[in-house]
Amino acid sequence: MPAAIQVLECSFLSGIKTGKVNPLLAVLKPKLVLFPEDLKSRCPLKEDAPWSFLYYSEVKTIKILNTREEFEVRLAANVALGLQPRQLDGTIAVARLRAKLHLSNGQYMLVAPKDHSDGRSKRQLLHWGAVDAGRVLSALQEKGLTCGFAADDDVSAGCERSVSVTSPEEALVKMTSERTVIYCDDENTTKQIYDALSSVCNGI
Repeated sequence: MPAAIQVLECSFLSGIKTGKVNPLLAVLKPKLVLFPEDLKSRCPLKEDAPWSFLYYSEVKTIKILNTREEFEVRLAANVALGLQPRQLDGTIAVARLRAKLHLSNGQYMLVAPKDHSDGRSKRQLLHWGAVDAGRVLSALQEKGLTCGFAADDDVSAGCERSVSVTSPEEALVKMTSERTVIYCDDENTTKQIYDALSSVCNGI
């Protein structure tokens, strides 16, 4: 429900200077700060501050969202155009996003960070879904690795499958319904195995 709030001025007897405002907020760690409109020019705030801030003035209504409840977030156009969604099933698609949460006039907005380089070439993919052991074995062999299912692999159990790599270096790949682990001491072989897994898994 709409609420009428009376804003009272809290005067610091010590005479706090505008340069002390940001250090003070860093100690208090607020979620949202309201400033009088006339302080906008005299007290510039940090763009990368972890708190949101709004300016108020007389006879002017501003919207303040309740941060404890669910809220809508709008996507800036340049951020939305950069999304590359991957289909999970017929109704759901997922995409990886790097943005900054910004609050303006009571509305949350995801905007592109100042550093526009998203580092896609350097970051590792995030994978999901069960791994098919047969497809992994074929992908490893296509990479030129000599491998086969481990001798003690119990197919009937259906809980864990293991692929043993013997060349160019020894390695072991254990796959369960929850995770896949690569055991290998050689960096190049590990990368080949990771690339083979990436080719048969969904990832963003």
